[in-house]
This record gives sequence, C-alpha cells and structure tokens, in this order.
Amino acid sequence: MSEFTAKELAEVLVAIRVRLIRILAIVAVVWAISFLYISDFIIQKIKEDLLPEGANLIYQAPLEGMILKLKISLILGFIVALPYIVILAYRTLRDRTEFFSNFEISRSQAIVYGIVSVILFAAGVAYGYTLMLPLFLQFLYESAKSQGVLAFYSLAEFINFVVMMLAVFGVIFQMPLFMYILVKNGITSLETFKYYRRHFYVAFFTVAAIVTPPDVFTQLMVGVPMVLFYEISILVVKILT
Repeated sequence: MSEFTAKELAEVLVAIRVRLIRILAIVAVVWAISFLYISDFIIQKIKEDLLPEGANLIYQAPLEGMILKLKISLILGFIVALPYIVILAYRTLRDRTEFFSNFEISRSQAIVYGIVSVILFAAGVAYGYTLMLPLFLQFLYESAKSQGVLAFYSLAEFINFVVMMLAVFGVIFQMPLFMYILVKNGITSLETFKYYRRHFYVAFFTVAAIVTPPDVFTQLMVGVPMVLFYEISILVVKILT
C-alpha cells in the first residue's frame, strides 16, 4: 500500500510540474511580447486619457519606469494564462475532492462561460476606464487643487492604482456569471446568497479598504458599486434560473 501511495504521489508531482511549466511558458511568452510592444502603449494611453489636466507625473527612482513595464507585462501574462489555470484548478478539484462531484461542464458550456466571462470583464474595465476613474481622479485632483497643493504623481503609483482599479471592476462584473454557475449546478442556492448578503457587504468593503488608499471616500467609491452589482447579480440569477 505504501509503495502504491508513493508512486501515486510521484505521478501527481510530475503532472503538477508539467502543468506549471506550461503556465510559466504562457506567462513568459506573453510577458516578453508585452514588454517589447504593449506596455509602453498602455502607459502612454492611461496618461493621455486619465491624468487630470494640470497634474504631472514624475519618476521617483531611476528604475521606476522599467519596473512598471515589467509589472504590466507580468499582469498581462497572468491574465492570458488565467483561463488555463482555472481549467486546471477545476479538473484537480473535481478529480481529487468531492466539491465538484455533481458539477460537470461540457466543452460547449465552458466555451460559452469563457466568452461571457471575457465580455463581462471587458465591460467592467470599460466602465472603470470611461466612467468611474475619470470622475474619481478628477475629483481627487480638484480636491487637492482647492487646498493649494500641486499635483505631482509618481508614475508607478498612478499607473498601478489605475490598473488595480480596472482589475477590481473587471472582477466585480464577473459576479452574475459566478453566481449563476453555482446556482445552476446546485452547488449553492439563490437563497444562500440572499441570506449572507450582509456578510458579503462586509467582505466587499474590506476588499475596498485593502486595494484603495486609506480614506473613506475612496473606499466608498469602490465598495458601493460592489454592493449594487451584488444585488443586480441576484436579480439576474433569479430571472435566468
């Protein structure tokens, strides 16, 4: 029995190593392409579209711009590899735990869910980029200006803040799909989401406090949309199921 267990463990480790190599290969290829051809465009685009008129960006360290490009490229690499990571995680949990014992997704369903997920993520990013962040950043700039303070933002901190906010909104917009999949496949019920809504509200504002600067207004600007979208998600799931 111990020999079989050792052999099984070895097979699992080999499988994990092969999968990790594939994930790292995807991330590395996308990272290299992004670093050479995409990250500069993203930084310039964000500066042109979201930096309030009158504000300025500065370097606070010689390698700040280079490290920023590396971070953006790495994020894009993980975004591209994320679908593969999700598929591997699902298969692992399904095969080695009972969590997904009654949960089966066909190839066609996976494709549909993937397309919907990409659309929702893009919608969240578009919402944050075109509506939320321009108003929010302009408000912060005007608030500082009214106090007689000049706005000189660190290039890395400004871009990192924008990217993080866009990622948060992209994830928030996944909520209807996530809740629909769980309810549709009987993993949980809509009543459970309704019953624990207050707990989710606390979690949302905790996340908002973690990913935003330490001021109440900024946290409300992130936490309140999460709460509203949670309620919208409940309504969507109720209609579709």
